[in-house]
Amino acid sequence: MSKKITMTARPKAKAEVDKWVETRGSTVAEKPAVKPKRLTIDIDPTLHTDLKVSCAIRGIQIADLVRTLIERDLLSRVSSDD
Repeated sequence: MSKKITMTARPKAKAEVDKWVETRGSTVAEKPAVKPKRLTIDIDPTLHTDLKVSCAIRGIQIADLVRTLIERDLLSRVSSDD
């Protein structure tokens, strides 16, 4: 009992697909000039859930919100010291 399998040639790539790949813009973000530092904090699980839901509703990431809040706090301290 023998079984024969017929192999066919791989289909040729379409020219428009090749053109799209060659002309598309870079999707890789450029590296920042300064390597960012990581900040880790512990928060209550309920607070984390509420924060995550709030950010999802607003369409932002938690990290972006935290960065904005830190910057705002530091700027307000600098202006109040003047």
